[in-house]
Parts: sequence; C-alpha cells; structure tokens
Amino acid sequence: MAEEQARTPLFSALREYVARVRAPLHVPGHKMGRAAPSAWREFLGPNALAIDLTEAPGLDDLHAPEGVIAEAQELAARAFGAWRSYFLVGGTTAGLHALILAACHPGEAIAVPRNAHRSVLGALILAGVRPHWVRVAFDPDLGIATGPVLTSLEEALSGAAAAVLVHPTYYGIAGDTAAAIDLIHRAGVPALVDEAHGAHFPFHPALPPSALELGADGVVQSLHKTGGSLTQSSLCHLGHGSRIAPQRLQEMLRLVQSTSPSYLLMASLDLARRELALGGREAWGRALELAHEAKRRIDALPGLRVRPTDDPTKLLIDVRGRSISGFRAAERLWEEAGVAVEASGLTYVLAVLSPGDSREQIDALVAGLERLSSEGDVPALPPEPPWPEVVLPPREAYLARKKAVPLRQARGRIAAELVAPYPPGIPVVAPGERLTADVLDYLRRAADAGWHLQGPADPALRSIQVVEE
Repeated sequence: MAEEQARTPLFSALREYVARVRAPLHVPGHKMGRAAPSAWREFLGPNALAIDLTEAPGLDDLHAPEGVIAEAQELAARAFGAWRSYFLVGGTTAGLHALILAACHPGEAIAVPRNAHRSVLGALILAGVRPHWVRVAFDPDLGIATGPVLTSLEEALSGAAAAVLVHPTYYGIAGDTAAAIDLIHRAGVPALVDEAHGAHFPFHPALPPSALELGADGVVQSLHKTGGSLTQSSLCHLGHGSRIAPQRLQEMLRLVQSTSPSYLLMASLDLARRELALGGREAWGRALELAHEAKRRIDALPGLRVRPTDDPTKLLIDVRGRSISGFRAAERLWEEAGVAVEASGLTYVLAVLSPGDSREQIDALVAGLERLSSEGDVPALPPEPPWPEVVLPPREAYLARKKAVPLRQARGRIAAELVAPYPPGIPVVAPGERLTADVLDYLRRAADAGWHLQGPADPALRSIQVVEE
C-alpha cells in the first residue's frame, strides 16, 4: 500500500513533459511562463508556470481519462476508501452539482437539510429538482446548525429521489450521520454527502468516521480546505455499492467542469493524496495535539470558552463572556494581533487548525484573545429562521421575470433570489418561497445585528428580488 501510494502519476508526467518538450506550440499562451507577466514570474518562480499546461502528449484528459489522470484518480479512490474517485477543478460546488444531476431527473424531489451549502440550491436550479426541506437542530447559545432532525428527514424522504447530508458542518459537528444514511438507504435512494470540511477524516482514528466509511453513495470533499491541495481543487467519490452509475456521474462532471482544467490544481490533488496516505496519521496527530493545547489555554482565559465539536481542529470560541460580539472580536484579532480567523458570528469566532500550524500560531491567537475587552451590549441573537412556505420550484422562480421591490413592500411576494445570513449560511429564504411577515422580520433583525447577507442583489437588503406577478 505504502509503495503504491508513494506514486504521483500526474505530477511525475508533468515533470517529464517539462524536461522533454522543445517547442510547446500549444496553449496556454504564456508558453510555460516565458510570456507571463514579469511580476508573476518573479513571484512564482519558473516551475509552477512551467506545469500550467493543457492536454499535451502524455498528460491525459480529465474528461476522458485513460492514462496518468486515471491512475491518479484510482490511487485517490484507494487512499480514501472509495469505489471511484474523480478530480474536481471547480471546487466542491462542481461535485455537488454533478452528484445531484446524476441522482435526480427534472421534476423529481430531493431531501435537503436547511443548512446545506448554497451550491446545493444552485444544483436544484440547474437540475430542475424540487427540495423537500429537512429541519436542522440549532445550538441555542451560538445560533448554529448542528445536524438534521431525523424525524424531519424521514418525512422529507417520502417521494424523494435522493437525499443530501452535510458531514461535518462548517463548525466541525458531525452528528449522527450513520443513522441519517441508514434512513436514506431504507427509503431506497442514494445518500449524497457534502464532506467539504472532512477530507482529513480518513487519516486519523481520533477524527470522526468519513462519510464513505458510513456507507454514503456519493461524497464530495474540499481537499484544499484540510488536505493540502490548492484552493478550488476537490474530490468527488462514489462509495462501494453506490446507487449512482459511474458513467452517469462522469457525464455530469463533463457538463459542469471546465473544458480547460488546471493541471496545477490536478497535480496538487495528486501530491496531497500522497502526503495524506503516507503521513496523514502523523501529521493530523500533531494537529490534534495542538488543538487540545489551544483549547486548554483558551478555556483558561476569563470569559472565553472553546465549545466541544466532533472535529477538535475546529476551535469554536464562545466570546459572550467578554461582552463583545464575535464580529468585533474577529476584527480586533486581525487589527491588533495579525490573527485572521476562519469565521465569526454574533457570539463566536471560529479558528481552523491543520498540520500547517504550529505553537507560534496558537501563541498569537491566545495573545490576541487575551487583549479582547468589553464593548458593551451585544445585539440579541435572532431566533431560529422561520420555516419556509414553498410556492414554486427554485428553478422556475430563479429564471422567472423578476423585479426588485422595497423590503417593506415584499410581504406575500414570492422570492426570486436566495438570502442567507453568513455565517452560518442557512437560507432564510430561497427562490420560490413566500416572503412572510416572519421571514421579513428575521431578515431585518439579522441585518441590524451585523450579519453579512449572501445572495441578494442588494447587499444592504433595502430591496429584494421577487417574481413578477
């Protein structure tokens, strides 16, 4: 296994091509860096630009792999415990789009937890599929989703062609994914798992089990988030015994991915897989030790507490005891200590650790947190988002003729756009849903509390896009 996983078929082929080629009379036009902007050449050096190539001799084709890309994908499947694995150059978004397009046909329904990533909604629009929304449980103190309510999932599976799960959440909460997958399989449909934040799970026993280990049919992982590959590179897997045909998934990947895939991104996937397969347990063991040390030190600071998560490398820091909002805490950590955290909300900041971190970064975080002082009253956390009234399928509403109306005049209208306070990124309203008084009140409160609103054409939310009547 170790000898096999030490191979890097794609990266090695790129290096061989660079050593052999005399006249690269093909695109890209920067010609292996020679015609690239000088500042770019000086910053990157010669090697990265030299392997920014296209489907040249010996380099295979992502959309019909038979050579080194096929070999690299097979090695990834074995490393991650998959039946089939596919390289993604459009991020996990592309993989989720492809999986949903492969699992569902236009007009069908799919069970979707309300905390699903906005890219899932994009897939519903592209596929012409209707959501059966699944309620999610909330942490009442921090206002974050912790996982699907299983009774709601069971109801949503009635008449559904597939189901989506999030494992883990953005905050490192895995929940009872095994029970959810069992429910989905008992309904006879595929379980599609957004594992964007769990690509590292297979490589250390102290981390939660991976979705593939739990029996998922299709899984998408952002290897760039936790696995060491370049941003925008991800993996899509089919589990052993998957209810999704590989040929259909490959067709959908050809549909949603670029016809000019980045060899830099694909090579980074090849190399990251090798590092995880050969040294992932040791590397993530160090990261976990660092996370436990960070938790002990932060918990010792007055008014601060690291909330427990299933993935300890996600430091979810409750700042309510310092009488400061998480938004301001994140700003001050950056301005006063040079510490950039992953995310913040009204009551918390989220710091993410990986094998790339050391005690130096923890020292900086703890020092910055020590400096945080009270800034007075923190705005009240808005209640759990109101449950939607679905009137039209998302595709029909999103592609309909639409117009902007003032928020105060939008009551009763049908939304034509997504609005999701971020974080946590859970849609308060999606295209095709009724803008009720409760929905509009929640949106106003979220905006007043300082939440960043994703999706609306008017970021200040003075107006909202609705379906023309």
